[in-house]
Amino acid sequence: MGRLRKFHRLSTSIPLTIRLLGITKHPHPIHAETRNVSRKGLSVELEVKLKNGSLLIQQGEEAIKVIPFLVLSEKLVELEIKMPPSGERVRATGRVRWYDFGSREKLYYFRAGILLEKIEDRKRWEDFIGNLS
Repeated sequence: MGRLRKFHRLSTSIPLTIRLLGITKHPHPIHAETRNVSRKGLSVELEVKLKNGSLLIQQGEEAIKVIPFLVLSEKLVELEIKMPPSGERVRATGRVRWYDFGSREKLYYFRAGILLEKIEDRKRWEDFIGNLS
């Protein structure tokens, strides 16, 4: 049974950078793309590797452990969203509301839904979403 959504989501791929907030180590930025977006939130999907019993997200030459995402539900994240076509950036703070981990063929994936709590320029974001629909 699928999740009941309060807001209409649009399937689109928008580049963004995610940083975990509230952890003591300096968090690595995670570069991702959205699966879908709405005025109030977005979801992302990351490719994951299983290596020596750890789940890792490949980021260029570096592999980052996924476990912090999996164990911290309702985790606060900082987002920098690069809006096409101009590449204008919008900064936001969001909360991981759900996550899902699975595999298809020989690839593993990690999906997360993020509720946007604070958006630097909410009107610009909402105008952008409005223009997509």
